[in-house]
Amino acid sequence: MIDRSSRYKQTATYIAVDAQGEPLKVLELRDISKTESVFAHSPEPGQRLDHLAQRYYRDARKFWRICDASDEMDPFDVVQPGVPVRIPPDR
Repeated sequence: MIDRSSRYKQTATYIAVDAQGEPLKVLELRDISKTESVFAHSPEPGQRLDHLAQRYYRDARKFWRICDASDEMDPFDVVQPGVPVRIPPDR
């Protein structure tokens, strides 16, 4: 079950078959449209995505909004001390 605050809440599903021939309900790929940022934050050592999400959105679970505004593929590469992170609006 997908939480109503999840970025996948409106993503379509389809049935796939696993290696044992069992049907599985899986998510379609999620389209990530260009996300405009409002401003940039320069992280300090030890800051993480959830810290930034809590600070700017008052909800650490919204870290994915910051990920979507980044060009990085790996969420762990988004926050690097001293490298500005784009912070998009909370829509």
